Amino acid sequence: MGTEQTEPPTSEMLPASIVSLVAELENVGVTEIPPLASAIDPDALVTLFDKPNASPSVLEFDYAGYRIVIKGDGNVHALEASPVELCNAD
Repeated sequence: MGTEQTEPPTSEMLPASIVSLVAELENVGVTEIPPLASAIDPDALVTLFDKPNASPSVLEFDYAGYRIVIKGDGNVHALEASPVELCNAD
């Protein structure tokens, strides 16, 4: 399950938009999920997406149980992160 925002946020609003999106998916308030800074530097996000022509094609990171995917145009997608199974080399 996942979702995407309908309109790309401005670079300054990107961190708050990500937190709001995940809170909405979890059906909780924004204060009930971990701070975004626990996963990525919010100021770095603003800087990366401040200039659309210089933005990365895609940026992905895990946050609060979701895989956050930000496209170069600023569109944000949140996909449920799949648990990683460790294999035993024995």
